Amino acid sequence: MRYLPVSLDTYEKKFLILGGGFLALSALKSIIDTEAEIYMIADSFTKDIVKKSEESNGKIKLKEHELTEDFIFMGYDYILIATENFELNEALEKRAHSRNMIYERFDILSKSLISINKSLERGPLTFSLNSSRINPTITDIIFEDLEDFSKSYNLEKLNILSEIRSELVRKNSQNIDEIIRNLYESETINLSTFLETMPKYKIEDLKSSEKLLNQIEKGDEINLEKESTLNDEKLIEKRIDEAKNLSKDIDNDLNLEKFHDLDKN
Repeated sequence: MRYLPVSLDTYEKKFLILGGGFLALSALKSIIDTEAEIYMIADSFTKDIVKKSEESNGKIKLKEHELTEDFIFMGYDYILIATENFELNEALEKRAHSRNMIYERFDILSKSLISINKSLERGPLTFSLNSSRINPTITDIIFEDLEDFSKSYNLEKLNILSEIRSELVRKNSQNIDEIIRNLYESETINLSTFLETMPKYKIEDLKSSEKLLNQIEKGDEINLEKESTLNDEKLIEKRIDEAKNLSKDIDNDLNLEKFHDLDKN
């Protein structure tokens, strides 16, 4: 495997795309959802690129300038070489390579230092597909399958388990991976539904304590699923009392307020 899949930080970073045609549009699409500023330089730009720039609220900046083999570029974090001229791309790549710039060339694989994957972000998950050695049509077909597959995950459950794992790590708990795997495979923990059963109760008082974590570590079943008999006010009050008992150590709890916010999204 030549290219190891990694995640590049694009926050407050600058991409420079050299080119304004079909290859440049492909390069633009591969980074358009990042948090970076995008600069494009070319003799001219396709209508699709101009439209995306106009709709980007200033994120995509276009500059018409003749690109030659002697063109100098600097001050950018990542360079994407994507003109329609093979010889020009060759010269631009040599310049980027000689200056140890992080770049990708889009007409051929060459000596590119990075290879941007086609990516899909869904909640805390990011799926990516390296398509450099597959024709674009097949890539699109596989990516559509990947999109369908990503929908099979319960994002609320993943967020809850991430919070639980963070707390277990903080406590230096043993067998964390085994605990999380068992919880993932279980259908008995549903904290958001538990919160829904007590709408009159303050979130601050529903925070879980070390007692809950100890139960989890021991493998005790914690069934918080909504019951049909919860309309009974006495049962609701009983559940509230149980929540109070689980809230003695506020400083060490999981942040259930975050879980509650997930229900609103």
